[in-house]
Amino acid sequence: MEAEEEFLQNATTMLRFAEEEIKQFLAWTGKRSPYSRPAEELKTKLQTAASDLKNLKKEYSKRPSSNSYGIAQPLTAFGGIPATE
Repeated sequence: MEAEEEFLQNATTMLRFAEEEIKQFLAWTGKRSPYSRPAEELKTKLQTAASDLKNLKKEYSKRPSSNSYGIAQPLTAFGGIPATE
């Protein structure tokens, strides 16, 4: 798996967990608490971010091969010396 694909997968997982945590917070604090409105707003933002991330994953899946971006080239340190892994 490429680093970019791993990022997209990890970000999707984090957003899903964050939304579940907000839902749990809302269950604990109740809808009439002073925290309900900001938590609901945050939940909406998380859902929007999840949708945006889904669209990014879709667009990324349409990309040309990584070689066309030059990503497959070895990394070099500041002095031009190949980086060690």
